Parts: sequence; structure tokens; C-alpha cells
Amino acid sequence: MSDAKVIKKTEGILREDLNVTQLGLISIQRKIPPDYTNWKVGFNRSGIESEVECNGTQKYGVPHGIDNDTYLALQELYIEQGCPESGVFSFSMYQLIQMCDLQDTGGNRKVLRQSLERLSATQYWISGAWRSHEDDEWVTAGFRLIEKLVFTRKRSDIDGAKAISVTLPRELVRNIRNGYFKPVSAALLRELGQPSRAAYRVIDGLRHDPVQPDAKTRTLEISLMDLGRRCGIASDRPDKIRRTLEPIHEDLLRMHYLVEATIRGRGKNQEVHYVFGEASAEPDQELVALMTSMDVPLVAARKAALDYPEKVRDGVAQAKALLQSGYRPHNEVGFVIDVVRSYGTGKYQKLETEPGRLSGKARAGKGEAEKEKRARPASSPPSLGN
Repeated sequence: MSDAKVIKKTEGILREDLNVTQLGLISIQRKIPPDYTNWKVGFNRSGIESEVECNGTQKYGVPHGIDNDTYLALQELYIEQGCPESGVFSFSMYQLIQMCDLQDTGGNRKVLRQSLERLSATQYWISGAWRSHEDDEWVTAGFRLIEKLVFTRKRSDIDGAKAISVTLPRELVRNIRNGYFKPVSAALLRELGQPSRAAYRVIDGLRHDPVQPDAKTRTLEISLMDLGRRCGIASDRPDKIRRTLEPIHEDLLRMHYLVEATIRGRGKNQEVHYVFGEASAEPDQELVALMTSMDVPLVAARKAALDYPEKVRDGVAQAKALLQSGYRPHNEVGFVIDVVRSYGTGKYQKLETEPGRLSGKARAGKGEAEKEKRARPASSPPSLGN
């Protein structure tokens, strides 16, 4: 698929699990050979000898190309919905298309559906290389990047399924909920085509310490062959890996993400040396604390503090007032995030006055307050509670 033009400017910082990019689970290549249905690589991760095996299907091949955008979008949608502990969340195909910054065409809908099916059909076996941040352990695990995929279509839906439900693997859910992620620049993604978008995320992931994910280096030295494996380049020929990486380096230098990219040595002994540009912004910790005080997971709290710093205080206050008034949303964490994101648009301004939206107890309380107000003598000053 050729790169589609951007239709929606996703702002701010996106987030993704650090394992996914450091382990190279999704190839950066836009196209793969028809018979490329499985692979196995071994490498050293933070001193740990590791092996990753991927088994795709004859129908779909292994995850590659657009699947990088799809899986980043899924993690972002999961975070936006408050990181449910079950790992289950729902969205529409239109939401996914917007999150991937694609035009809403029949062709793109078909490509994204195939991408979801490929991610759901592919099995991974990760030996000693998966980092469990909560337990501070290296684990061996087998799973699919989408453990369960459901398309729901009503009889009236003549143009395909309207609702999509995804279940993320437990290993990924635990990590994201416990802050094991790295930031991704949405602004930089908008300016890059594939495979540079995917390669940026892999290279950026390798900057981060897998044990202390907030720590990252200003320089990186890695063997050409190892980088080829991390990027999922389907070749063990150093000349082909180098030819694939060189235009990517040009893109990243042009965007000032890199200030230096050099390849030294010969044959399979070549080394790649990177010097990175300015560090990414960090969120205001006071704003993060406000969000986590409303039970918002750390990853979503940090994202809100980075993306909407001017809205967090007022948005949290509004969400708190609505919850205290008796409003009971289906997903309370997702509701808090949406109130912050939507603050100033008037979306929740009239919620308390809409019939049927407050709980019965809250409506009764409001009714008693109104009765008390009507019964109060005109000369009486209003109480502080009204």
C-alpha cells in the first residue's frame, strides 16, 4: 500500500510498550516476500541472551509495514479508554483510520482489517527477553499481539462492521498499566513515510534502558546485523540491510531527530553510530499527580499532562464535580480522561441538567435540595451547600 495522505493531525505524544520495538516484533518493511511466514532471531538484551520466534500464516505472512501504525494506534486507543485491566476495548474502523492518519477509503479500510487479522493470527514465542516491569523480571512468554478480535455488524450496516473489539495480551496490558512505555512523537510521525516511521520507533526504542525505561542515551552504537534483526529486515546480507537503512537515516537527519548517523567497518562487522537531537519534553509532575489521584493509570496520566497541560486542572475539577454529583459513567477512568481532553468545548457542561443521566440517589438528593430551597423564607441567606 502506498502512503496515504494525512487527514487528521494527531497532536502531542503517543505511547507504546518498550518491548514491542526493542524486540522488533513487527518488521519495518512495507512489503515482504509471499513465503515469509515465520522467523527466529537471537540477540543480547541488557546482558540477557534472548530469542524471539514469530509464526505467521500463509494467508497473511508475518506482521510488517502498516501493522506498525495499526499496533501503535491500538495502544493509543487502549490508553485513551483508561487502560482497562481486562485489556478489552472497542472502537470503530473510522477511529482506527483517523488514529493511523489515513484517508477514509474502502481500500484503506480493507488494508486495516487485514492488518488487524494478521496481528491476531500471528503467534510469538519470546524466550527470556520479555521485560515484566511490575515484577522486575525477564520472562519467557508466548502470545499474540491481539489475543482476541471481534467484528460486530448489524443488519443495517451495509458497508461492513461498525464496532471492533480487541483484547490485548496480558503481558502487554500489565506493562502499560505499570508505566513500561516509551514516548513517540506524533509530529515526527506525520512527516515520515514508511518504512522511516517504523524505523524511527525501533531506533528510538533502542535508546531506552530496558530496566529503567525513562532513561535514554544521547548516542547509540549497535552492530549493523543486530539493527537489521531488530528492524525485521528479511535478509542476512549486510549490503541489503545498509541500503534499506541509508534512506531512513536521510529522513531522520532531515527531521533533526538524528544529528549524526554513520556506518563504519566492513561486511558483517559493520557498526552503526547515532547521535540524537534534542530530548523529548517531560510532563509536569503536579499535573500527572492530579490525574493519578482520579485513578488514571500512569501512562495515561503522563500523556494527558503532556498533551493538555492547560486543561488538566480545570478538567479534573469538572470530572470530580460530576462524579460527586452522582453521575456514574460506564468507564470512570475513560470518562475522566475525556473530560480533561474535552474541557472548554462544552461537552459536559449540561450533563447535570439532563434527565436520566444522574443516579437515582443523586436525583433524589437534587430534588430534596430544590424542595428545601423553595421552602426557605425569602429573607434567609442561601446556605453554602447550594
